[in-house]
Parts: sequence; structure tokens; C-alpha cells
Amino acid sequence: MTKAKGLNRETILLVVVAVFGVAGLIALQVAQKGNSNQENKALVQSEIQQISTDSQTSEKYQKITGKLLATDKLPEAGQPFKFYLIESTNGPVYELDLGDGKPRRPFVNGVVDCIFPDQKSFPVTLYATYEGQEVVLQRIDQLVLAHKRKVNPVGNVVDY
Repeated sequence: MTKAKGLNRETILLVVVAVFGVAGLIALQVAQKGNSNQENKALVQSEIQQISTDSQTSEKYQKITGKLLATDKLPEAGQPFKFYLIESTNGPVYELDLGDGKPRRPFVNGVVDCIFPDQKSFPVTLYATYEGQEVVLQRIDQLVLAHKRKVNPVGNVVDY
């Protein structure tokens, strides 16, 4: 009878330890999936390490940063709009895909000029290419356009 009690206690203790171990593994997996930090955007391996005084471009691995400047002004359909690139790095080529079916637009001096033709939502994606490696830095799933301004004529004004 004593052996049976000892065996039951050991079995119960083993099951309890296994349950805690599995629960800990599940908690680590959930924490790892939920804690996806968007600050560390991309790290690419540099094929050619040139002698450079700039510590960023002389490193074996390049951290590519960059994002779109958030403004309180929304683009309007049919009106010119500018996207501004901030926190960019020297070396990569930055391009913007406006989700309108046209080719990506490269940034010129940190700016992309565009005109959205229709009053609808567009996905906007910021890409960076460095030595043949391409990364997505920022994605705006639904860029909502501001309503087109309507100009109503007042009528003829007669001055007496």
C-alpha cells in the first residue's frame, strides 16, 4: 500500500510539473507573437563593405529606417498631395506604392508628389531597397481621402 501512495504522489507531481511547463511555453509563444516591435524595421546584410567614415554604411549589417511623416491634412481626390519621408538612412532607395495600380514612385529629396484620381481608399506602402534586398518599412492599409471640396456659385452680384 505504501508503494502505491508513493507512486501516485510522484505521478501527480510529474503531471503538475508538465502542466506548468506547457503553460510556460504557451505564455512565451503568445508574448513573442504579441510583442512585435515595429521600431526595428529592417536589418539587411551588406554585400560590399567599403572603407567609409560613416559608421552606418561601413557595417556588415545595415539597419534601414524610414517612415512617412504623419500630417493632419488628408489628401483630396484630384488635388496634388505630398508624402514626406523622415528618419531615412543614407544608401537605400526609398519608393512609395500608392496602391493605385501604377508603378512605385521614388522619393526625390524626401518627397513624393501624387494626385489621387478617385474618391476612395488606397493602401500605401513604403519600400526600401539596399544592394538588391527589399524591405517593407511602413504600410497604411486604408488611406482615406478627404471629400472633394464643392464650390457652389453664389450668383451674379450687382453693385449699385
